[in-house]
Amino acid sequence: MPESSKVKVLAIGMFDSVHFSGWLKHFQDEDIQFLLFPSSPHRRLTAGLQQLLKNEGRGVFKLATGTKYLGLPMWILDKALSNRFRSAFVKFLVSRLKPDFVHALELQNAGYLASRAFKGLTKKRPILVATNYGSDIYWFSRDPKHSKLISELLAQVDRYAAECGRDVELARQLGFSRDVMPVLPNAGGFTSSQLGSELLPVDKRKLIMVKGYHGWVGRAHIALQALESISAELRDYEIAVYSCNLSTKRLARQMGKRTGLNVTAYSKGALSHDEMVEKFSRSLIYVGLSLSDGISTSMLEAMAMGAIPVQTSTACCDEWFSETGVAIQSLTVEDVALGIQTAIGLALTTDSAVKNRETIRARASREEIAKQALAFYQL
Repeated sequence: MPESSKVKVLAIGMFDSVHFSGWLKHFQDEDIQFLLFPSSPHRRLTAGLQQLLKNEGRGVFKLATGTKYLGLPMWILDKALSNRFRSAFVKFLVSRLKPDFVHALELQNAGYLASRAFKGLTKKRPILVATNYGSDIYWFSRDPKHSKLISELLAQVDRYAAECGRDVELARQLGFSRDVMPVLPNAGGFTSSQLGSELLPVDKRKLIMVKGYHGWVGRAHIALQALESISAELRDYEIAVYSCNLSTKRLARQMGKRTGLNVTAYSKGALSHDEMVEKFSRSLIYVGLSLSDGISTSMLEAMAMGAIPVQTSTACCDEWFSETGVAIQSLTVEDVALGIQTAIGLALTTDSAVKNRETIRARASREEIAKQALAFYQL
């Protein structure tokens, strides 16, 4: 199909986000032309985005001129100008490219930017699609300033997408009244080879995975404190703490010294996606604690690879499991420790891992998500 006849999408998102490139990957073999605009500062492009820019499929992916290196300067400039500079850039791209769709992937950066740009569009405008990332509505709508900005954005949005039914309801409460797209994991799905691999038996699973975010909404320190409180029960396991900030790495080292447990802490970005999936495939359980989330991608990876999830209920756990994982309601050391013990019991005495794999196969395979994702860009 000639490039001029392709559906055209101006996609606004974070160039250093695997969620952004993971979404775009669904369309690499579709007749769609994407022009990409950065919504936040970035030091690098994700490996997935770099691969897409090679344009090896039918889909066409291009960066807006100059944005590979100007994301940070433009973002700094707009800190003082309340998105005026970049919104003017977006308006220019809309008038020049005449896209069929503008898609803001995430609300607080891409969404607010698109909202300001669309306020100034007076001629026939493209369809505005907005994708809600983890905390975009669930957390930020509690702040009056953000609640107002989100409502202003939703008033202009034609198609709204979220990972959780919970967030669709919150968007409705904030005034959204147009089309809701299929509720899907926005980071992409799992390949048939990943979901077809044989699950490692529990007696071979000697790893406990812990998400290492702490600060803002992450609560990794509570996870480590809970593990330390039951350390006598964990002598046979290695504990891997990933995506750590400095305070979590320090606490993990101290915990290892005090308990004698084998604890390894990895900084954010130290493990590739393939390395993460491989570790989940050898893990008995996964622990992720946060005050706010959408679907936790790590939770889905754990479920796909046979590790029983221990996840705060803020991650829409009830939409993915009930008795085959542990949803943490209270962020106390005692309750998290009990949740970890419960998850170990589920792993050792039930077929929860198999049931979780089937849930992911039915709802989060790459092929299934790609089919449903086509609806986002249908005219």
